Amino acid sequence: MIKFKNRFLNTLVEQDNEKSAMISTLDSGTDPSDFDVSAEAPENSQNVAVSQAISQRNEQMTTQLRGWVTEMEEFLQYLNGTENSIQTALAAAEPDTILERMKTSEQRKIARVATEIAALAESFKGYLSQTNNSQFKYV
Repeated sequence: MIKFKNRFLNTLVEQDNEKSAMISTLDSGTDPSDFDVSAEAPENSQNVAVSQAISQRNEQMTTQLRGWVTEMEEFLQYLNGTENSIQTALAAAEPDTILERMKTSEQRKIARVATEIAALAESFKGYLSQTNNSQFKYV
């Protein structure tokens, strides 16, 4: 805690030093308060409208991304799930049928495609988890 306190006090001293250095460079008769800036943006209707439009656009993109993730997960269950999937149908194929011949050649491909789709869905979920991160607000 002492380390933080010392850094904070150093920051305050640096700010005072910078302020006095800036004041010393001003022409005579110049008021230093003319250079003070308000950190808050005025809330006029245009700023609010733009902010609302950006928020709405971001929400639409987030909804679309959630839809994509849901569809990918549903397709994964259809492709490689435990019940009523292509993979289970091939695994249960009777001997000397077309499904049995497909099983020997296509099960690896199905598993590989399912792995890639699952990885993509997880990647999309990572982007979804960042949607509330202010760092990515206007990106």
